[in-house]
Amino acid sequence: MGPANIALAPGAPFPTELSGTRVTYTPAAGGSAIDARLWYTLAGQLAGLLPSSAAAGAYDVRVIYNSQTSAPRRVNVVERNFGFATVTQDGAGPAQATNASLNNGVSLIRFTTGAISFSNLSWQHRPAYPTETLILWGTGIGADAQSDATGGTIGDQTAAGNIRVIVGNTEITPAYAGRSSGSPGLDQINFTLPANVTLGCTESLRVRASGRLSNLGSLAIANSGQTQCTHPTLSPAQLTRLDGGGKLTAGYLSISKLTTKLSIPGLGSFDSTSELASGAFNRYGISEIADARFSVNQVGACVVVRVRGDRTAIQTGTAGPAPAALNAGNSLTLNGPNAANKPMPLSRGFYLATLYSSGIGGFGGSGTPTLTQGTYTIAGAGGADVGAFSASVNFPGGFSWTNESAVPAVIPRSQNLPITWSGGGDGLVTVTGFAGNQVGGSQTNPTLDVTLFTCIAQASDGNLTVPSSVLQQLPVVSGDITGGTIGFMSVMATSDPSKGQGTFLAPLTAGGNVDFATFSYQTGSSKLVGYN
Repeated sequence: MGPANIALAPGAPFPTELSGTRVTYTPAAGGSAIDARLWYTLAGQLAGLLPSSAAAGAYDVRVIYNSQTSAPRRVNVVERNFGFATVTQDGAGPAQATNASLNNGVSLIRFTTGAISFSNLSWQHRPAYPTETLILWGTGIGADAQSDATGGTIGDQTAAGNIRVIVGNTEITPAYAGRSSGSPGLDQINFTLPANVTLGCTESLRVRASGRLSNLGSLAIANSGQTQCTHPTLSPAQLTRLDGGGKLTAGYLSISKLTTKLSIPGLGSFDSTSELASGAFNRYGISEIADARFSVNQVGACVVVRVRGDRTAIQTGTAGPAPAALNAGNSLTLNGPNAANKPMPLSRGFYLATLYSSGIGGFGGSGTPTLTQGTYTIAGAGGADVGAFSASVNFPGGFSWTNESAVPAVIPRSQNLPITWSGGGDGLVTVTGFAGNQVGGSQTNPTLDVTLFTCIAQASDGNLTVPSSVLQQLPVVSGDITGGTIGFMSVMATSDPSKGQGTFLAPLTAGGNVDFATFSYQTGSSKLVGYN
């Protein structure tokens, strides 16, 4: 795409051609091409700025280098679509945020306290504290013609874009959201954490601008004066390891029983039940530890995120960045009520056994109903990375979503939604809903781009209410599975690892043990719904 050695624009305004490289945006509806302004270019990478004069709409993008033109790639340009930088430069995990209250802004938000030398400066780092002012850095906040031309800025766009920073369940109006002066295309959002902000190492973070949610990241927040954040499963030494660029290992085993109510035009309504035993051992970096399974979400709260994946990945919270798989042998073995030495073979880094599937309307099913109240054990003889282990969990009986029939087929987003249940033992209950579009896959196993909420309560509570403020963050969908959009809701009983339920030890062949390992259960029901 450019020369062997990087060519860098000297400053604003960036040129439309740099060292033989051009990038053009041609309106799909017809019209003259728009030249991007190039910041830098080299053989394998380039960076540029789409001029603020570009109107929203579909464009065909081409890269031209030394008179050779690439094939076009269709993109959609919108008014605002903010994304912020993260530590690992992949848009996931801890935000690469700075703290205006620390070291004159030469600072970083991290799990623990320390310093990093970079660009002849000592960057101090620690968790953020309530009432401190933080700065997010990113791009896509909106047009700013003055920044394009001079590196200056037209100023704050908070009101024009109705921009909000969402930390956990708290919406914060920024003090400033707009271009960073002197840096065309670089945006910053300055906001102050409220005094009552939820504390934790992986508090969810996203930005909403003109109704669009940004990438999902996280913030480490601790009480004033603390040198590290508090994590429900990770030790101070493990947090320090992550801050230093190290990795953690984790094992996840699960047994699940899910009944889904489906309504398919032309075929009618059906109940489909599936029972699975699954597991994986993985190595995680800092960007993956905010995965819903690794970092226990706060009980009594709701979290809203935008995710992409198949239905199973979305419902189980595994649609985030993929960690590196570890080998614990060619197969694991499940034992318990109705299950004697049931093999769980390894495939693509994942252990899986289908215990029972009723199919759709009772057709195409397999196996016989297995999971019932009692203790189940999964054991492995060991493999290249993980040694022999055994783990057990108590599966509860009699869990029921008691007001499922009262939840309407199309849920009004403007009203609070009460959910009630019975059973679930001494674990947790998660209420999950999502709405979005099918972007790939098949009708029976679609790949979805959805906005998802999860609310968590103690099973003993017997009820929770999904606030309308949460429901209103979901897009409007019809609930028709054949219409290209999809809406779902599930109520599931699950184990509580914060109480030690299902936690176990597994040795690493290289020495030591897996940093975090849990055997969980899920049981409940779900159904197709719409949201309006």
